[in-house]
Amino acid sequence: MGQAPLLIAPGDVERLHASGAVRMIDYVDAVERAFRGQGERALEILPRQVLWRDAADAGVRSPSLKMSASVLRSEGVMGASVYSAHFRPGDLSMWIMLFSAVNGDLLAILHGREMSLWKTGATAAVAARHMARTDARTAALIGTGYFARTQLLGLAAVRPLARVRCYSRNAARREAFVAWARAQLPELAIEAASSAEAAARGADVVVTVTTSPQPVLEGAWLAPGVHCNVMGQHDPRAREVDSEAVAGSRVVVDSFAQAWNEKGEILIPLAEGRIAKEHVLGELGDVVAGRIAARRGDTDRTVFCSGGTALEYMGTCAMLLEKARAAGVGQELRL
Repeated sequence: MGQAPLLIAPGDVERLHASGAVRMIDYVDAVERAFRGQGERALEILPRQVLWRDAADAGVRSPSLKMSASVLRSEGVMGASVYSAHFRPGDLSMWIMLFSAVNGDLLAILHGREMSLWKTGATAAVAARHMARTDARTAALIGTGYFARTQLLGLAAVRPLARVRCYSRNAARREAFVAWARAQLPELAIEAASSAEAAARGADVVVTVTTSPQPVLEGAWLAPGVHCNVMGQHDPRAREVDSEAVAGSRVVVDSFAQAWNEKGEILIPLAEGRIAKEHVLGELGDVVAGRIAARRGDTDRTVFCSGGTALEYMGTCAMLLEKARAAGVGQELRL
């Protein structure tokens, strides 16, 4: 008999963080392994499926049930995430079932809300690790909400940052985020910016992580050599960056199958005729595995567009399961 499946419930992931058993770099490395599996063609992925509660009133932030799945042969796992979204502002309820890709056994059921923050920050960090200039020192963060904290922690884990400029339209939230960031990363000069443009101009790395359906970042603001992580949206009608930012950059996505369905940042300029499909160089796994070069030189502008995929969850869940068993965290299920 193998080990009983493990239930990793709300609070268990936080306990792993608090004890130091799981760190941001663990998430980054786990997600990078998953993307390497993508680049080595060692996975299958089911793009996100969305069921609207009210199909006649399906908007960017309408209540919905979302699901996606992946087989990650490189890690020997497979599974699916299912979650409800937008029933309450900023909230989601997510559960992930993880199975063995070797014998099909159920390995774990994991609560995904806290995990989603960290795997999203880690995904952006993997992109920055492989696409940003190695000497990137100044970062701009546009959006200071729910997902912003792990965006900053992930970026700081892979690049020698010295300065971070933060902006959101909500001044109180912006100031609160800056205070938190200074406490977390006291070695960095972290400041509130007066506008998105003021944050972005001259930055080596720019991260957008907002719920805005209209562009919050313009290509005219971007310096040569900048890398952008575009992380906030996954709806074909919405985008965080304008067409110039995409048309003037070397673009990589998390998954072709998913991006062509839902990533407005590339679908809108494609419909406008500003780019062709071939403008998107490949998937992040292709970059990680060395199949394509996202950056050819220090003056290239690069953009990573991500809406989040099941492969990231599979890599993250495999890591968390191993760490939870080692730390004695979680509840064994006797089925």
